[in-house]
Amino acid sequence: MEADQRLSVLAATSGLDSDDEVSLDASFFLNENYQLQTFTFDTESIELYCLQSSLTDYDLTGQLVWPGAELLAEYLLQRRSQMKGLSVIELGAGLGLTGLLCARLCEHVVITDYNDTILKVMQMNVDHQVSTGALPVSSAEVQKLDWSVDEHLDSILEKHPQGFDLVMGADICYQRSYVPLLFRTIRRLLNQQKPGSAALLGYVSRWRSMDTAVCVEAAKLDLDIKEVPGTRKPVVSGVYEGWIYEITAKL
Repeated sequence: MEADQRLSVLAATSGLDSDDEVSLDASFFLNENYQLQTFTFDTESIELYCLQSSLTDYDLTGQLVWPGAELLAEYLLQRRSQMKGLSVIELGAGLGLTGLLCARLCEHVVITDYNDTILKVMQMNVDHQVSTGALPVSSAEVQKLDWSVDEHLDSILEKHPQGFDLVMGADICYQRSYVPLLFRTIRRLLNQQKPGSAALLGYVSRWRSMDTAVCVEAAKLDLDIKEVPGTRKPVVSGVYEGWIYEITAKL
């Protein structure tokens, strides 16, 4: 059962409405039984360590491959010629699917998340790509980034003073309380970047309240947010819709 279906079942059995968010304690039945799984997009295939989850498991969200990650990966691969030479940072990267595929196309990717367990499996996946020859050693790095901890982002920007050409994230709008922190982080990163840079979000619409919160928070920080034409599609067997958001700083 896919992650979204599992959360839907949990919501239904607990009496929550479909517009409510599900928040579970990460210490509950933590599963670290990772197995290699192959994902194929266009002409690219990638092997990742991930969880073979079941309904009775509770998994940190970053230990699973979510539909927004697949959506963003497909979008980037369709535009591979535009990715050449770019420096990229991925927020809330989880297993690193999108970032590691992106590393095949661009100059360098910094793959970030906040949770130590997730960072461990993310590093496993980077190491696996390098050991199998799928990536050169210098193409991807793992960094801890909690959006609420300014020092984490300060450290990354000190290491990369030139900034990043592209900020990206996939399926990272899943709790309303995180949205202001996410967009504050995007705003800081775009402030560091060269003209013409942007952020891309692989977004899945699960709650109407979240759809509104994303656009409102972007506007508060003088960010332009728009749905990329032609990217909207059904995901999770048609249960939801997903699309790509492009975000730029207002001049």
